Amino acid sequence: MTVILSGCSANEVIRVGTPFEDDDTEGVKFNDEITDDEAITSLRTIIDNSNQIDKPNNKHEPDAFFQLNRPDDSVIEIRRYIWFQDDGSAVLFDGGSNYSTLTKQQTLELKNILNL
Repeated sequence: MTVILSGCSANEVIRVGTPFEDDDTEGVKFNDEITDDEAITSLRTIIDNSNQIDKPNNKHEPDAFFQLNRPDDSVIEIRRYIWFQDDGSAVLFDGGSNYSTLTKQQTLELKNILNL
């Protein structure tokens, strides 16, 4: 008997949370998990189409955080801190040294994907 597996990939989960800083402790309190394939595909498209920028002067904690995990592979594929801007756009930070910006439309779509 032959078994054909097609379209199988590692489970993917978007974890959404709120960054916090207490005394000397920084972290993220996760409050949502999204497994919808369409949402995951849209998230990747938004990240791929974001525009790289120099480090901005963010004076406050990020407004939100998300990461795209592949738990079956023990991999965090994408992780970003988010600062929402007054003009409707957003600034993203990967936690290393890369910053990018999203347009107002991309930001609205990201908020919808992440249920923010």
